[in-house]
Amino acid sequence: MKIKNINSNIYFRANKIPKLQAEYINNRLLSSKSTDIFCHIATDEDSFNSAKIMYDYLSSNGVKPRILCNNSKENYGFDEKQYDIVDLAKSPVPKNRAETAICIDFSEPVRIRGRALKYLHTFPQADVFCIDHHTCDKPIIESNIIHKSFEQEPKIKTPKNGYMDTTARSAASILVRFFEALNIPMSSQQIDSAYCAMVDDMNKANLLSINNCQIVKSSALIKDKNADDVFKMVSGNISEDKKREILSHLDVLSHLSEQEQAFRENLFKKIMISDNKKFAYAIIEPNNKDWQKIGGDNSITSKILRDFRLRVLSHKNADKYINAEQIKKLQEVEAAAVFYPDYKTGRYRISIHSNKDFAMKIIDYNRAHYNMDLTAGGHEDRAGGSVQSLDEDVCSKWINAFILSAQNIDY
Repeated sequence: MKIKNINSNIYFRANKIPKLQAEYINNRLLSSKSTDIFCHIATDEDSFNSAKIMYDYLSSNGVKPRILCNNSKENYGFDEKQYDIVDLAKSPVPKNRAETAICIDFSEPVRIRGRALKYLHTFPQADVFCIDHHTCDKPIIESNIIHKSFEQEPKIKTPKNGYMDTTARSAASILVRFFEALNIPMSSQQIDSAYCAMVDDMNKANLLSINNCQIVKSSALIKDKNADDVFKMVSGNISEDKKREILSHLDVLSHLSEQEQAFRENLFKKIMISDNKKFAYAIIEPNNKDWQKIGGDNSITSKILRDFRLRVLSHKNADKYINAEQIKKLQEVEAAAVFYPDYKTGRYRISIHSNKDFAMKIIDYNRAHYNMDLTAGGHEDRAGGSVQSLDEDVCSKWINAFILSAQNIDY
């Protein structure tokens, strides 16, 4: 089965990383004997595969790396067996702290939390580095932050331990630019990891769809002069067999269990719409039995919820999950969300997809008017948040604040 090519005018965004910045981080990391590579909580494919890219590079240069994940074993998984991995949700904090630490795919304390955050805080600030592509209100360390696209590499005066390019669609794409700036070829193993990370994040962002181990269509077009070659650079250097292997790993929805498929179908029956008809959502109650039976929040259910949000947000055509009557009601929807319990952390969560930055606008309005200490963030059109409670009353009030926020922002 041949993998279909991604439409040539879908561009994977990431600015060229300033050479001065890349060399600074590279020299600092290679001058240490050991590095702890931190992934964010509920580690996803981008965070884990980006960590693998750095792991392979550091180990090949005589630095002893270690990947630190958090409550996430089922949320990552492609080809992870050969790496030294510590899951801090299940394992004790390492006694032999590394000389340096690097945070991959996150730059805020809220995206790591708990035991992992306490361990990260044992490192001196000068020995902590960050590479991220998310918006950030309270960074762990001082960082150079790039918020717009440049045809050439952006200029910086002084390199810092942190580098954030919020125009990039994955941390892995920044790392491709990192090695490009250093003029260091990526190994085939690193390219495999970058491909896995990029495809998963493009799928999340609804730039492409994966079905039956193929990239079958593009669902949006991204044109950006600064990085039309980043994804091509990776995709053009990976074999068809390896692509198929990676896509099979990512193509979770094609082989759901009977219970998982039933839950998926029932989720669409839960669609509700705000009074202003702009916000569509589904609520999975804290004590939902069907959610519990399929394992709660995990890598499979995460993709089920993501598919729900994207289908509801696109509201173009009726399909096997959304009927014609529902499609009519969804025509004005600009943001789609799911509220759901995370039993492992004892938190209640929301995940949002939207158009035109409305996901972040909903969060900002909620924080400004209802919950100043709201734990939430992400991207302008793909974001989430949580509250440390599974109490029904607390969760109900928390949900209502989001609904009210969605009804009061300007669309």
